[in-house]
Amino acid sequence: MPTLRSRRKRTRVTSPSPLSPPWTPRAAQYGVGIHHNVAVPMSDGVNLRVDIHHPTDLVTGEPAPGPFPVLMSLTPYGKKAPPPAAQIGGGATPFLIKRGYIEVMVDVRGCGVSEGEFQMFGERQAQDGVELVEWASTLPHANGRVGMFGVSYLAINQLFTAAAVGPNSPLKAIFPVMAARDFYRDAAAMGGAPHLRTIRAYGGVYNLLNVVNPMLEVINRGKHPRPRAGGIAGVRKRGRAQRGYFGPLIADAVAGGETAFDEEFWKDLRPATVIPQIVANKVAVFLVGGWHDAFQRGVPLNYAALQNAFAGRPDEQPMRPGQPVSEDLRLMMGPWYHVTMYGNLHLQAVQLRWFDYWLNDDAEAQISGPPLTFQPIGSPRWFHVRGYPLERATPTRFYLSDGGRLTADPAPETSTATVKYVGRGPVAGRSVEQWTLGMTSFIRSQRGGQTRYDQDNRRVQRGALTYTTEVFTAPTLIAGPVTLTLNATADTTESLFVAHIDDVGPDGSSRPLTQGALLGSHRELDPERTWYLDDGTVLKPHHISTRAAVKPVVPGELTRYDIEIFPTAALLAPGHRLRLTVTTFDFPHLVPTAPARKALAGGTYRVHQGGATPSHLLIPVADPNALD
Repeated sequence: MPTLRSRRKRTRVTSPSPLSPPWTPRAAQYGVGIHHNVAVPMSDGVNLRVDIHHPTDLVTGEPAPGPFPVLMSLTPYGKKAPPPAAQIGGGATPFLIKRGYIEVMVDVRGCGVSEGEFQMFGERQAQDGVELVEWASTLPHANGRVGMFGVSYLAINQLFTAAAVGPNSPLKAIFPVMAARDFYRDAAAMGGAPHLRTIRAYGGVYNLLNVVNPMLEVINRGKHPRPRAGGIAGVRKRGRAQRGYFGPLIADAVAGGETAFDEEFWKDLRPATVIPQIVANKVAVFLVGGWHDAFQRGVPLNYAALQNAFAGRPDEQPMRPGQPVSEDLRLMMGPWYHVTMYGNLHLQAVQLRWFDYWLNDDAEAQISGPPLTFQPIGSPRWFHVRGYPLERATPTRFYLSDGGRLTADPAPETSTATVKYVGRGPVAGRSVEQWTLGMTSFIRSQRGGQTRYDQDNRRVQRGALTYTTEVFTAPTLIAGPVTLTLNATADTTESLFVAHIDDVGPDGSSRPLTQGALLGSHRELDPERTWYLDDGTVLKPHHISTRAAVKPVVPGELTRYDIEIFPTAALLAPGHRLRLTVTTFDFPHLVPTAPARKALAGGTYRVHQGGATPSHLLIPVADPNALD
């Protein structure tokens, strides 16, 4: 009898993979069949509804005998999401099914047409994932092995489920695309300043997809009983429930209530707490993230935490040079937004390779080499490294100097630069695109247009403080965590600093790369989670944003602010410069709470340059030709 490997006919795909060794996916061998709305009872009596997509014989149309691995996604957006909604909401992937995978698409409880009450993540939803994995492994024509895949919420669900399954589970491998680490810091607030429009936009997308998908359930009845929650009545019922979830959340944050701080509400929205257990359960992980993604901050931190757990190190700390790494725990990042076509990358072919190795025992599909693969902004080149932060990227100080310069050494004498607080100003294009999940760029790319990654940021610099390096004479890679340390005074009891990092071209265009912000009252650092260099310099700050830790700014007192700028990777061409812009707003993105806005009004800040208390930007710099 021929082996599984010898039976496969390979076919080339138009877009290459950055992974090694070279590998070509096999051709489609099957058709696609579906069982609609199969009821799966959970241990508490709630029925979840799933669609089972399965390979069929191309001649007869009957279910193919298999056995096949099972891939599963748990979605709150509706399991019948069609393209392009499937880019975020989930949906079946015929590319994988036609190559021998059963796919189980699940409406999480309280969503779509599943019973129960919706809650974002939490212990009950993780337990649902555990029970569904066991159930899926015993499906007809299944080989007993299960993988999980999906984007955003579906990716985060994978992390919680993989941590909850325990050892020796049928769940062998997951492929989380754009998964958060800490919702409060990744997406709900930046340095304590709330992203209220982010939450509101997410709630809007959530509600829209839960209107559309029950209607699709009515159209696609299949041969199975209709769930009682389906149809227009179900849409109305769920719409009320979702408004009851997101509306109070946003109102509470606006008022400066509990959700404006890192309090109990956010505990269940922190995959960071379960990462070590995934490694203990021996589940293989392939993370995918984007330098423009809504979870730009959290994805590389999840990678470091996975590798630290493998090496027996504290998961909240930076990886150490030379520490052991597992090639079963991988990360791939590129210059992508949350909703994206991944440039020229055939992501489903990468998924096929990952799952073929872990669920089909296909040795030819094994991915080897350094487990962190990334493509920087501004280059088609892929880099392959082991650790995060990057071992060969040297954290380099650029001092804020008089005349708007970023210099290698601080000026001997102190000078000050003044910035006045304003709550709004010119729109930051990259910020708007990032926190609307890249939908504009995605739609443009679908129509054959260009994406908007390289928008010019000069309009944001009007009235702000700007500091620029000298011209780089050789290709220069910046990659990793970025910190801006400001020593400044304020004449109010609150302050707000927003920092933008840009790549400045010879023509003066200022391409935005990344940004960060800090509400001054949230400046206290958590020493257990902050990353430091050996000399005590802050490499990546982690602020304590609980009510108890928040403290007013003392007017007139020189205060240190360590601002976390979200990590990035960008290749600067010769003739380009790096620019830091310091302002007090990111409109319409950051919206301080009502009490904070009152305390911020009329504020004037004086930033120290040089002298005994110099302000500086710390950014990792590498020679791209020496990195791999």
